[in-house]
Amino acid sequence: MEVQEETYHIKRVKQGDKEAYTWVVNAYKDMVYTICLRMLTSEVDAEEAAQEVFVKVYRSIQGFQEKSKFSTWLYRIAYNHCISVIRKKTKVIDLVDQLPDDEVNESDVNGLDRLSGEERSRYLQMAIEALPETDAVVVTLFYYDELSLDEIAGVTGLTSSNIRIKLHRSRKKMYNVLSQHLKTELNSIM
Repeated sequence: MEVQEETYHIKRVKQGDKEAYTWVVNAYKDMVYTICLRMLTSEVDAEEAAQEVFVKVYRSIQGFQEKSKFSTWLYRIAYNHCISVIRKKTKVIDLVDQLPDDEVNESDVNGLDRLSGEERSRYLQMAIEALPETDAVVVTLFYYDELSLDEIAGVTGLTSSNIRIKLHRSRKKMYNVLSQHLKTELNSIM
């Protein structure tokens, strides 16, 4: 997305142009929905949350001071909204901290390379869904949306080093989930 085009539309939205806001929604709806889905895990909850995020963005866009990228500001609103939804529903338990501290040797099971793209996507989606919501968002922002550690820190409010630790632990957790699932599937075939 071109920065000048984005800046143009945001200025128009600030001036009250609702058509320009439609452009903003269309430009970011997939990314906001993905964050909401990763955090809330329910498609219905994610759709509702994404709509609420865009309402919040519209109401508070005058407060966007353009000191950071618009996408970072928007991600931050989506992230905080989902955290609020989660807090209202239940207390989240972070399973990643229960992993052993020893290093995972990823070369032991590298069966993902032999799977088709569709199967690989399905397994990776399953592994991401096994992560706690905030870790799933960090993984999504880093690998799928290709945000830097500093940009993710701006979205989540965590430090860059904390993001790095979460990514490391998330990869270990995902590896363990994939490894266990692939072993189980292999045993059922044999």
